[in-house]
Amino acid sequence: MSKIHKRGSKTPEMNMTPMIDVTFQLIIFFMLVNNIVSSENVQLIPPDLSNPKTVLFEDENRIVVNVAPKIDEDFKSRQQGNPLNYPGEATGVVLFGKEYQYDQLDQITAILKDSAERSPKDKDGKPTVSVLLRADAALYYTEVQPVMAAIANAGITTVHLVALMPEDKR
Repeated sequence: MSKIHKRGSKTPEMNMTPMIDVTFQLIIFFMLVNNIVSSENVQLIPPDLSNPKTVLFEDENRIVVNVAPKIDEDFKSRQQGNPLNYPGEATGVVLFGKEYQYDQLDQITAILKDSAERSPKDKDGKPTVSVLLRADAALYYTEVQPVMAAIANAGITTVHLVALMPEDKR
């Protein structure tokens, strides 16, 4: 018969490796989400509305299209003063974090068409994706209209124009 040797009392230990792994994964997740959200936003001053109707949008079925104004030293003064004090010209269109020039609207149409084809369909077989069109308050309509035409050419029928909610309506 063999002897059983006792080495003394065993102190409990906690394996920290899985908790550290989860912590690093959460950090990476929030860094990626922050980059995705910030890539959809372009610095601009949206127009004010006199009779707003607000809608909450689902993150999965929306595409944010920004008509980007020229950002210069006057932009900060526009934020505090008159936002319409601007020449009204756009520098390009920002879609999925990438800026396109106006001579690249056919690429924007192709990207939007591809996104619409990959989106869920309604009962009639039409894509359920919607576009949030953001433009600066001082941009001329001639700067926004070609972007709206590119969206329509992509087969997307729902376009929401994003505007700033007036202070007294918030």
